[in-house]
Amino acid sequence: MEIILAGMKYFITTILLATTISLQAQVEHNFEMEPSNTNCHELPEKFDSPSQAIDVIEKSTFRLTQSIKISRYYSPKAAFFYSCDGQTGYLIVDLKDDRRKIYQNIPQEVWDEFSNTNDPIGYYSTHIDKKYESL
Repeated sequence: MEIILAGMKYFITTILLATTISLQAQVEHNFEMEPSNTNCHELPEKFDSPSQAIDVIEKSTFRLTQSIKISRYYSPKAAFFYSCDGQTGYLIVDLKDDRRKIYQNIPQEVWDEFSNTNDPIGYYSTHIDKKYESL
């Protein structure tokens, strides 16, 4: 009986350890890429329109990409952050009325606060929409 219990403890410990290691590896590699694996150097300095900017940004490969879903019923519904250098980036926001807004030069710290706040709708209104100009 003791041998069976020891074997089960070993098995469970091994499974938990393997799961933890695979989850950590997944988080590290989901969003970040080396600068050499991006095509940031191909991005234009200026865009002709917000829709062209969104199209180009979404088709490009960035060092850092993250997104959050916020609400089905209120604006913004979702937000997407794209960064070439991990310091600043583009922020694309899906609004309730199926419009989209894009902001550039959003600091990584602002994105981190926005994506981790308990009130992303309020944060967006006071810290992003009123402080940064959209394209």
